[in-house]
Amino acid sequence: MKKSLLSIVALAVALAVALPVRAEDQAKPEKPKQHQFTGEITKVDAAGKSVTLKNSKGEEKTFTLADKAKISTKEKEAAELSDLKVGDKVTAHYTEQDGKNLVSKINPPAPKKTDKPAQ
Repeated sequence: MKKSLLSIVALAVALAVALPVRAEDQAKPEKPKQHQFTGEITKVDAAGKSVTLKNSKGEEKTFTLADKAKISTKEKEAAELSDLKVGDKVTAHYTEQDGKNLVSKINPPAPKKTDKPAQ
């Protein structure tokens, strides 16, 4: 009798610990996937806090700035939206949320890697 009671108590304790942990794992929302888009600025909307880019393939996307978005230009490490000009080439780092492209960082594109000639 004592063994079966002990087994029941052990099972109850195990379930009490395991079930909330499993529920917590299922409740975690997926982190939005980070994307990049490099192109030329075609429009800057300071009032709407957005910027539109067009890439070399002719694709155009509009990006809305997140509240804590970081912007840098070739001239300034910590820039503002007003420092971005039509014609500038930039890379937008963004996530797709609620049907919008929410940008967390805009910076000049990374320099292209070139193969060094053999010497």
